[in-house]
Order: sequence, then C-alpha cells, then structure tokens
Amino acid sequence: METKETWINFATVGGTFIDFKHLDLTPWGIRGGLIESKGTENFIRANSMADMAERNWKHVKKVSQSSDGLGGPGLHGDWEYMNLLWPVDFNNPPSVEDYFEAIGAIKVIHPSELYIQNILSAQYFEEKGIYFSGWSTYNHYHWDKYKEPQDHYFVYPEENIQETNEFLAFYKVNYKKHGYIQNAIRYYLDSFNVNSAEMSFICLCISLETIVPGNEQLSYRFRRNLAVLCAESYEGGKKIYKNANLLYSYRSKLVHSGMTSKDFAKFELFFEYAQILASRMIIEMMLHDIPSIKDLDKKLTEFGFGQGNSISERYKQFKGNISTWFKVFAYDIQ
Repeated sequence: METKETWINFATVGGTFIDFKHLDLTPWGIRGGLIESKGTENFIRANSMADMAERNWKHVKKVSQSSDGLGGPGLHGDWEYMNLLWPVDFNNPPSVEDYFEAIGAIKVIHPSELYIQNILSAQYFEEKGIYFSGWSTYNHYHWDKYKEPQDHYFVYPEENIQETNEFLAFYKVNYKKHGYIQNAIRYYLDSFNVNSAEMSFICLCISLETIVPGNEQLSYRFRRNLAVLCAESYEGGKKIYKNANLLYSYRSKLVHSGMTSKDFAKFELFFEYAQILASRMIIEMMLHDIPSIKDLDKKLTEFGFGQGNSISERYKQFKGNISTWFKVFAYDIQ
C-alpha cells in the first residue's frame, strides 16, 4: 500500500519572552512552545520518521536559534526564547498565511515586535512521521527602529491570558467581516513590516484615520471619533481627544517637514501612543461589529465621551492587555 505524502509547514517565532504553550492558536490549527522546552523537543522527536528524530531536532534548533536565521554559526541573541509553531493536525495543516495571520492577531491585541523568523518545510508520511527539508527566512526590522528593541517584545499579564485566548478565537471568526476593519488592521500590521521608524509611524496614523469615512472635517472628527470609541469615561474621553489632536498635528509636521529637533526628541512617545491607540481602536471596532464605517461614524456622532459602550447592544468590554488599555487614557505626550 502506497504511503500518503504531504507537505506541511512549521514556524519559528521571536520577539517575545513567553512560552507559546500558554496561547490558544487552535482556531488557526496551530500549537506552539519554547524550543528550549522539553515538551517541544519531545513533540518533534515523537512525530519524526524512524531514525530521523535526532536529525530533525538538530535541524529545528540550528535554524531557529542561529544568529542570522539562516542556520549559520553562532547563536541568536534571544535563542533561549525562540518558539516553534506546528500543526494541530498533520492531515489538515495550516498554511503559511495562517501562521502570519495568527501572529498578526496577537499583535493587534498586544502591540509588540513579535515576528516570524522562519517557515520550516517538512514532508509528512502518513503513519510514518515527518522529515524536515528546506526553510525560508523573513526580514524583521525592530533592531533598526528602537534604542531598546527588547522593550517592545510581546509579553502579557498572566492573569489575563484566558481573556486573550478568547479574543483570539473571536478575532479569527470576525476580523474579515467588514472592509473598514480589515483596512485598519492592514495598515496597523504594515507598520511592523517597514525598515523605518518614521514610516511605521505614518502607517499607524493611516490606520487611525480609517475611523473617519471621508476628508471633510478630518482633524476634528478624527480625534472626537477616537475619543468616543475608545474611552469608558468622560475624563478618559477628554484625554484621548487631547492626545489624538496632538498626534494628528505631529503627523502633519512629520509629513510636511515641519519638525524641529525638539519635536524629534518626542518621537518615541508619539510612536508608542499611536500604536496602542490603533490597537485599541481596532479592538473596539471589532467588538461593536458595526457593518460600515459610515454607520459607525453616525453612531459616534450620536454619543459623547464615556458612552462608547452603548454604541452597540451586544458589546462586551475587552481588557486582555490591561497595561495597554490603561495607557490609552493615562498616556501624556505633551
């Protein structure tokens, strides 16, 4: 009887200090864990073809923990924190796009420089196991964009992990439902994929500007819509309104070459706030599930600061990343 043979993919992930065994990525058909954990090693060995367990495991470690992600000599600076993602079901494996989509979902919830370093290809022989062959390596740019890149790694409050997992499942089902939300997510995730801090910031601002359906009264409606959507209190709305106004002015200065050395000194403050505000905006858009940006804009016009929870009937608040959620209201960029 001929053995069924299929190609499956695995992914190596950096930009984090956590063990992915705690994250539920099964909506994408994915599980994961630290490469330096015994559980991950046992999984690869147990699912390898006969006499290939040692070879496969060395291959995974060499590629994922190498200094260049290409299997070269030397260890990656974060070698002990690299994670491996693998299919839940080898007979129905996730695509390469599924791996990137799952990582993107995490970054929407927890703004961070989490990244896929490698896609590892393997042949799966039904009832016999896997054999690793080639791999692809992807660019990531956080080392060039930050003074302290590791300050931007993915971490999460352990007490909120269940809420994060629930939102990941919600994200998978809902993020493609409405075009304006997809658009906001696309620009938000694009901000991580460019080798320039300034272009990353512009991408974040474009993502935020999707909160307004047209160019008319853009500046005022931009800051008011964000404040109504993202604030749970009147005072919080006032703070977001003020910060969003400063953010919009800063973006205009940057685009039109009106920046001074004093303005550039505040770049990281504006950058971080744009990132956490865009994250919160996307989450709130998804939770309210309004069919179009015009409909959402109309709702936001009807309500005031602190009334965002009333925009839709089935709204349920999400605070899975409590530190980022708090910063939206408490951040001071002036």
